[in-house]
Amino acid sequence: MTTSGSNSQQPNILPQLDGLRAFAALIVVGSHTGQIGLPVIFPSLTGGFGVLLFFMLSGFLMGYLYLHKPLDVPSVAHYVAARVARIMPIYLLAVTLAYIASAALGPQFLYYIDGNDFLRLLSLSGSSHIFWSIPPEVQFYVVFGFFWYAVRRGYVGLTVPAIVLLAGVTMLFRPIFPGISLPSYFHIFFLGVTLAVMVRSGVTGMISAKLAAFIQAVCITALLMVSLRVWPDEAFLESIGWNDNAVVYGDIGLAVCFGAFLMASTVPNRFGSAIFANKPMRRIGRYSFSLYLFHGPILAQTRYLASDRLPGSVVVTIGICLSLAVAALAFHWFERPVQDALRPQIGKLTYAVIVRVRRAFGWSRPAPPHLVEPAIEVANNL
Repeated sequence: MTTSGSNSQQPNILPQLDGLRAFAALIVVGSHTGQIGLPVIFPSLTGGFGVLLFFMLSGFLMGYLYLHKPLDVPSVAHYVAARVARIMPIYLLAVTLAYIASAALGPQFLYYIDGNDFLRLLSLSGSSHIFWSIPPEVQFYVVFGFFWYAVRRGYVGLTVPAIVLLAGVTMLFRPIFPGISLPSYFHIFFLGVTLAVMVRSGVTGMISAKLAAFIQAVCITALLMVSLRVWPDEAFLESIGWNDNAVVYGDIGLAVCFGAFLMASTVPNRFGSAIFANKPMRRIGRYSFSLYLFHGPILAQTRYLASDRLPGSVVVTIGICLSLAVAALAFHWFERPVQDALRPQIGKLTYAVIVRVRRAFGWSRPAPPHLVEPAIEVANNL
């Protein structure tokens, strides 16, 4: 798959990707202002671009961070712990707060959910509001584990064609799959994984900084032109089927363009660094998940309290600033502390379960006692 030499030459931190997360979150936020009754920053179509970029970044980061690592029990335990601690606590908090607010405020609450919606969201099978994007993300994490296994066991020659075929089939039959299922977005996630493999293999070494900057500039310009309806006009977009976010997710050409944008963003260059690797954008990137989850009600409440007193543009500015402030507080006071607290415990628990299953089925030689005993102790307390 990759050589150890090429892997060692690749840094584990790509600063521009933090800014890309911020970029994706901000265009999603901007696409929702008009839906709430505030002045439109971007049309709703642009929100689909942001989520597409989020999905592709998830695929890229999983491939970049894990595919070159050995598939052993500690690595798998770390993977499970990192993914669960990253996604689930803040997601469950957002869903629970939405349910409480719904009970208190009624159907006028922007993220209104009833009891059935609440249970479906808790089980990752709901599609209410912005929460719809979390189930396919979690499903991808599970499927990626099997892909990681196949790659590290040397089945690349079989796995890659199978993945390409599966991506093609899921795209052909995409309309029949539920919108919260991985097959609807399979090609986006695994294009991200493919790009990660290419970067780890050193392919980006053939891309000059000037070319990377040019690709980024063209992609950003094109995105802004489409989002701001500078060109092409709405009639043309509708004629090619871009009048629905669901169509955007199924457009392979658009996915390839975003893939080029993402790959160019892994190449250090002055233009990309100035836009995406600066401190404010990287910080917003850290807050991006909380910003994605909480911005809607904050914008709606800002509109309710201030729209009669202030110009719309000022209300939008205040709402976005408040959304960023709440996202920062959520990250520093809940998201990060809970991650730090849960990750070791989930890792130990996962390690213990894997060790006991492997030993029960005779799939491995006994591990050293100093590793097994603490894990067995955790498992015995389940």
